[in-house]
Amino acid sequence: MSLVGDQIWFIALGWAAARTGDPRQAALVMTAASVPRAVLILLGGTVADRYGPLRVTLASQTLRAALMLAFAVAVVTASAPHLWLLIGVALLFGALDAAHMPAAAALPPALLQPRQLPAGQGLVQTLERTATVLGAPLGGILVAAGGPGLAAAANAALFTAALLLLRSLRLRVRPQPDEPENPREKENLFASLWTGLRYGATTPVLGPVLLVVTTLNLALSAPLNVGVALLAENRGWNATGFSLVISGFGIGAVAGALLLVALPPARKPAVTGLRWVAAGAAFVALLPFVPGLPLAAVAAAGLGFTSGPAGALLLGVVQASTSHAYLGRVMALVSFSALGLVPVSYTVFAVMVERFSLHAAFGACAIAEIAATGVALGTRSIRAATTPREDPADRHHPA
Repeated sequence: MSLVGDQIWFIALGWAAARTGDPRQAALVMTAASVPRAVLILLGGTVADRYGPLRVTLASQTLRAALMLAFAVAVVTASAPHLWLLIGVALLFGALDAAHMPAAAALPPALLQPRQLPAGQGLVQTLERTATVLGAPLGGILVAAGGPGLAAAANAALFTAALLLLRSLRLRVRPQPDEPENPREKENLFASLWTGLRYGATTPVLGPVLLVVTTLNLALSAPLNVGVALLAENRGWNATGFSLVISGFGIGAVAGALLLVALPPARKPAVTGLRWVAAGAAFVALLPFVPGLPLAAVAAAGLGFTSGPAGALLLGVVQASTSHAYLGRVMALVSFSALGLVPVSYTVFAVMVERFSLHAAFGACAIAEIAATGVALGTRSIRAATTPREDPADRHHPA
């Protein structure tokens, strides 16, 4: 429900920004929505570790619902949303997202056994893509029917319903030997952030897997969002062809993630996930060479099918390998690689296309994935990492 609400909000905000009639003002509004999330998300993970992921999730969700309700009232009482109102609400929503995203992402390890986390991530990815598919057209319908005010009111209802469900959770966190005794009293917020970054970089299994996850996010975002658009333009596929290829990727990713849910837990999830990454790199390199739109959509579906299990397995390994005291900061690192570094990926990809060729840019992304995978597979801790056994106590004391 939260993810559907997020999609509705960005459709409503984009529509209201476009109605200002000034492209620069519209760009300013959309920038205000994305920059706070990227800038503050690492700090948001630190807050989640300090005060507990469930508490931060509940607080941020409450404020998100209140903000949407306030915006709906403001829009109803005004003839049209003012620029300052759009920018202010966009900034506040982005800041709340920076706290909400890593806190919510840190909840599954308190609900699932470590061996269940890859399959759990497969379900999360499926729901995320489903919410994207449903939320965008629903947002368009709501905006068309009643403008951004109606969309914000619907969001307030969705966020409130999600909040009530979250309040029913009672989490039991298993203590781990490497957790600090009382991390809240030892460090200030920024020192705690630095400690989390150092923890993610130096933990034997976690560091190499985070490197691959970051590379996977960077090496897929630009080819899919920039590269496929350029292919569609060069080959005369236009917007319809672009959407067909992207839809193929989404369908493949959902199928791959659901396959992982159906299969027994992998004995060595890190190694298995890295093999899926290597298979996906082959599809990245192949995509610009495939002739014709139907085959390009099939190749994109193959890329999605390999990316679904790869992402689910590696994120499951990340969560299973992270001490509960650092989960918020580590998940914030993952989110930052998926959101905050995307402009870097787009820029580097565009420079490679300009200096060399589109085919070379796709090939460079594939090589980056293979290189990161090779480094990780060459690490002894990755090759030795196995699925943890079930804790017998959890059979009688579920979360």
